[in-house]
Amino acid sequence: MDMDKTLKIVGLALILGVASCSEEITPKPFTYPKLFTGEHSKTWKVVLFEETFDSKVVDRFTIPCVADDRYIFYANPERKTECKSGSNRCDPSDPSVFTDSWSYQSGTATLTMLLPIFADFSLPFIVRDLDDDDMVLEIFFEDGGSYRIHFDAIDED
Repeated sequence: MDMDKTLKIVGLALILGVASCSEEITPKPFTYPKLFTGEHSKTWKVVLFEETFDSKVVDRFTIPCVADDRYIFYANPERKTECKSGSNRCDPSDPSVFTDSWSYQSGTATLTMLLPIFADFSLPFIVRDLDDDDMVLEIFFEDGGSYRIHFDAIDED
């Protein structure tokens, strides 16, 4: 047996020996969506809108009829979401509760959800920032502009 083959066999034996002595790897379930939902459900509110153009913030504002709305994300298999309009509705003829589903695509950091101020159907938002208490979503427009929507978590079940 030549020296190269001997070194390869010894190297493989060492790798197998180390691998067999190491701690067993247990896969962990994907938990990032729980930042949206909590263990069972989580309620969010919009605190601020930012308008951008070419990635620069050009305006910051609130919308009073959106400020008292509540967005509830459920951790159920259907991924149900509810938007509960507060007492200050943008359109008095709108229902007090919109029900839909949400989805999250980790590869593109896209959260698809209902935000009635934009449409009465789900839209894709880019997740710019997310932790236990805060979420920043962004939706882009063809002209190079976007809206960034800042949320605060207000209740978790």
